[in-house]
Amino acid sequence: MFNSYGSGYSQSGSWQAQKDATSAQASAREAKTETELLRHDLDRVLMITEALWTLLKKEHGYADEVLANTVREIDLRDGRLDGRAQPPKAQPCPKCGRMNSAKLPRCLYCGEELEVKLFGDQPLPPDAAPETGPAS
Repeated sequence: MFNSYGSGYSQSGSWQAQKDATSAQASAREAKTETELLRHDLDRVLMITEALWTLLKKEHGYADEVLANTVREIDLRDGRLDGRAQPPKAQPCPKCGRMNSAKLPRCLYCGEELEVKLFGDQPLPPDAAPETGPAS
C-alpha cells in the first residue's frame, strides 16, 4: 500500500514536471521568434538609415564627420558617452505646473497642450550645437 501511494505521488510530480517543461519550451520558442522579428526590424532600420545618410551625402554634400559629431553630441546630452540616447524626461505643464510624461500631447491634470518633442529631444546647449551645413 505504501508503494502504490509513493508511485502515484511520483507520477503526479512527473506529470507536473512534463507540463512545466512543455510550457518552458513554448515560452522559449515565442521568445526566439520575437528576437528574430526584432533582429529583422533592426536590420531594416539600419539599412534605411544608411540609405538616408547616403542620400544626404550625395545630394547635399555632408561629410561622415558631421554625422559622427552629431551622434556624439546627442549621446552626450545625458552627460555620458555610452552609445545611448537620453530617454524623454517628464515636463511641467505650462498652465498648472504639474509634471507630465514627455510622450503626452496634453496635460493629464488640466488638459493644456504640451510641447511634443521628436525623439524625446532635449535642446542642445548653444556651445554644443552640431555642424549642420554641407561639407566644403
